[in-house]
Amino acid sequence: MSSWRWPLVGDASVMHYLSFLIERGWTPYRQLGDQQFPGAYLIELAGMHIFGTSSLGWRIYDFTLLGVATLAFFAVTRAASGAAAASPRFQWFPGLFAACLFILIHGRDGFEQGGQRDFVMAVLLLAATAFLFAAVNRNWRWSSAVFGLLSGIAFSIKPTVLPLSLAQLLLGCYVCRQRQLRWLPHALGAATALLVGPAISIVFLLREHAFAAFLAGFRGAVPYYASLAHRPLSYILVHSVSPVLLIVYIWIALQILLLITKRTRTPGLRDWERTTLLASALFALTDCILQARALPYYRYPLLAFLLPVMAIDFHRVLQDFLLHPVRRVSPVLRNSISALAIAAISISGFIIAPTSAVLIHRYRWSETDFITSLEQNLTALGGPALSKHIQCIDSVSGCAAVFYRMRLEPVSGALADYVLFGPDSLPIVRQTRQQFAAGIFSHPPPVIVVSSHLHLYSEENFKKLDRWPALENFLDTHYTLATEWHPTRPALWWSHPDTPASYRIYLLRTPAPPQS
Repeated sequence: MSSWRWPLVGDASVMHYLSFLIERGWTPYRQLGDQQFPGAYLIELAGMHIFGTSSLGWRIYDFTLLGVATLAFFAVTRAASGAAAASPRFQWFPGLFAACLFILIHGRDGFEQGGQRDFVMAVLLLAATAFLFAAVNRNWRWSSAVFGLLSGIAFSIKPTVLPLSLAQLLLGCYVCRQRQLRWLPHALGAATALLVGPAISIVFLLREHAFAAFLAGFRGAVPYYASLAHRPLSYILVHSVSPVLLIVYIWIALQILLLITKRTRTPGLRDWERTTLLASALFALTDCILQARALPYYRYPLLAFLLPVMAIDFHRVLQDFLLHPVRRVSPVLRNSISALAIAAISISGFIIAPTSAVLIHRYRWSETDFITSLEQNLTALGGPALSKHIQCIDSVSGCAAVFYRMRLEPVSGALADYVLFGPDSLPIVRQTRQQFAAGIFSHPPPVIVVSSHLHLYSEENFKKLDRWPALENFLDTHYTLATEWHPTRPALWWSHPDTPASYRIYLLRTPAPPQS
């Protein structure tokens, strides 16, 4: 609960600001260039309306998601542990283990990961899996419909999850058929409910008159964004599970030893829940590899499925080799397997948990120097009167947070600098520059703010301006550099201190007074 004072920064502030502009009449995809899918906006708008528009409201929203994830962890691990366990003792342990690690990892990821769309998507997919297990094991058709509904909402956020949901549904229907249950009503209910999320997204696009612009962005902005900031495969594999990397190594070693003892869990009806979780984790890992950036929030779907699998396996090992020793396995091998499970649990409880708690308490929530300084300077220049007479050239450094706090509307909806300063040869870059120039070059705003950092590129110190000489020349010709602010201390918003971006404030040389 020490994180309740965390500020609204990073992607969350950008999504809040874009949602604020949509509610002010700006059209997504047509006026506001972005690579998000409609579900991301709809989830953001729903969260803002339910929990409030403040940073505290967003923390409560984040805590609510963690609460839902906790219930889902207990549900999926109880279903998987109870189905094949020799003894029902301590069935609460895998859920507690997975939920605690997931909460701690999310907390140690810091300010910028609160309410992330991949985090929301992970919680939705995990909860959907819990309802699928209940639908099959209890023959609840309504539970299949809830599975489809949650999966469809996740699909509207990132459509790449559709193959996972369809594979889970097919496996569930196969198990129903093998158990001589009527599988078709489950399939029809889930498939029909899955269409609800995409249908709402289409209605949203049609209402905003943005359907054609969304399709155009799907062909331009989405592939361009997906091509940026790729990392080597080794980096991706490590960072996709970095907070629990040692636990994963132990779990893999455990699988090898279990293979030697011939006590690995083979896929089957009796253990189909674990098979589903493991296959889902492999799908999420593949998705991390294909995205090729290893950003912290990309790993949430993987952890949402991998953590319960590891927890279930550690729990079963302790029951099979420690509480109820298997006599046909040699004592050395049996003790080695038990020691690995105990080591993994001990490392989680005595190293990862306290380390994460310390990190969370060390984060300096009050040090938002970029945001605080820029807000003070813009207030001195007119504050609310700057709305519709100001433009910021930035992505996630802090402009969106300041504009959202001050309720300022920009002149142009081209708010992502990585598109403005991309290669000239790309149609999406040329199109975005034309959109920006139409709003800025022809009617220069009194104030322009430029951050020093270029999102998803390595350029710092305002070097991004060199990528578009026409903009740099426009600023030199029509504007005076009034303020150049540089940070004096690093920000500790996650496990590593980072130097915040700098910013410049340009004033039009013969400005017309802003009209409020």
